[in-house]
Amino acid sequence: MAPGYEHVAEPDFTRPVTVECLLCHSGQPQPVANSINRYRAPVFAATAISCERCHGPSTQHLRRPAPGSIVNPAKLPNAERDSVCEQCHLSGVVRILNPGKTFSDFAPGESLEQVYTVYRRALPPGIPPTRFKVISHPEQLAASMCARKSNGKLWCGTCHDPHEKPTRPVSYYRDRCLSCHAGQFPAKHPASNTNCVGCHMPRRKAFDGGHTVFTDHRIVRQPATEVDSIVPGEDLVAWREPLGGFAQRNLGLAYLTAGLSEKSPALIVRGYRMLTEIQAQFPGDPAILGAFGTALLLGKQPCEAKIAFDQLVRTNPMNPANEENAGRAEALCGDVPAGVQHLERALDLDPLLLSAAGTLEELYRQQGDIAKQTALQERMRKAFTEGNSQSR
Repeated sequence: MAPGYEHVAEPDFTRPVTVECLLCHSGQPQPVANSINRYRAPVFAATAISCERCHGPSTQHLRRPAPGSIVNPAKLPNAERDSVCEQCHLSGVVRILNPGKTFSDFAPGESLEQVYTVYRRALPPGIPPTRFKVISHPEQLAASMCARKSNGKLWCGTCHDPHEKPTRPVSYYRDRCLSCHAGQFPAKHPASNTNCVGCHMPRRKAFDGGHTVFTDHRIVRQPATEVDSIVPGEDLVAWREPLGGFAQRNLGLAYLTAGLSEKSPALIVRGYRMLTEIQAQFPGDPAILGAFGTALLLGKQPCEAKIAFDQLVRTNPMNPANEENAGRAEALCGDVPAGVQHLERALDLDPLLLSAAGTLEELYRQQGDIAKQTALQERMRKAFTEGNSQSR
């Protein structure tokens, strides 16, 4: 029932609570490095989102509270300026981290591409995402004629004051529209003192927003204009190209990740092939190893997948997903005892990892170990009824 997951075919209780999610809904989460679902106490060093999320570290500013001692997004180059908003308001189809980076590494004053790349469907100029999503405001705005004719001058801060909610939103946003559109209106156009946003930025139901509506930032000229009937191809393009020679790496990971999410063998194969061409440039890259292992498991090549997952387990022993995948690969490759060992380790790291528990229970059954099978069932029942204190 969580917004954004209405269309998941097989919902369960195993979706991880990731830093990528928490960063946009809280102040300062404190994850245990290289883990999943594990956080230090207290979980949040700061509960609410603070000034630093948009303005950067405050230490220097507090020592010398003068202009220039803190980041002012409005004075940054376009990419860096927009990145401040895009860190939470742009999801695209998939976001791919650069090697060694985490989502919390982004700092105001730099571009997102110094940390990760956002990929979206390739569409003709002026065409917004074909499915109206909650986290797609920059994509919608970029497709508008207003933004395209502004030469980069129109951005989120043109209309939104992040420090204050307008008490009279209709007149507030109308004034912003009229700051550009002050010329003669067509005869059939309503008077200039009407609600511009109500017609040109109507609220619409988002594909992934639950039972809610969101403002359409396409700024359509004709209120009835819709483009959701346009079917995009499978090509993915970067919102902005990645830095540091990561273009093919990140694009390959984007195709493979999107393919796994959408259950598209064509996208998985496309990403896998791209990554095989450049894997020598990124030896030991955890993201590439994980992508290879997952693709090989799906391709029914568990013994090859085992090689990738074993390397991941050695380099990152705190990640339950790596242990689970290694366990599956070992068992499918014929070494059930090794598979059991990995899966038991996965549940030690994350006692609520139901998918690992299901596989482990089946392996116990195959081994004829009814006692361990029964004990695991009881352990999982307690884990889900008594809460998640063991894993957080």
